Amino acid sequence: MMMLLNRNLVFLYLVFALSLGYLITAINLGSPLSDGRVEPSFFPILLGLFSVTFSAILVFREFASIKRSSQLAEDDSSVGKANYSPLWVMLSIFIYIMAFQVVGYFLSSFLFVLSIIVIFSSLDKIIQKTIISLIIAALGYLVFEQMFGVRLPALWG
Repeated sequence: MMMLLNRNLVFLYLVFALSLGYLITAINLGSPLSDGRVEPSFFPILLGLFSVTFSAILVFREFASIKRSSQLAEDDSSVGKANYSPLWVMLSIFIYIMAFQVVGYFLSSFLFVLSIIVIFSSLDKIIQKTIISLIIAALGYLVFEQMFGVRLPALWG
């Protein structure tokens, strides 16, 4: 029972619940397919699925880590440092969804990709990470706008 109330595990439960809430909200945006074409709501649903999947993986990994640690009778203070990366990722996704319709696909996607890269690395080589983010946002544009024929929201209307 004490294992289920571990601070890190409770935090990851919260992240999982937020991910699930995001997925439900994304599903409520509308059908991802219409007349055999992918609609703009497809991308948030895809992000929600990834978010739920990855947060579930984090919960299971932490649970296994705690179980292993308790079996080895390690000191409680050495059990996992607080890692706030999942919270920053969830916050980035939330801001991305809010900004998507307002500032358009390209700017919001570029900032989202850059934030994810910085969350999982550092601010070192920021120019290189900015270029990588621009390339990923451009590839996303090509895939959805050109290949799938999805009309993505743009800053200019």
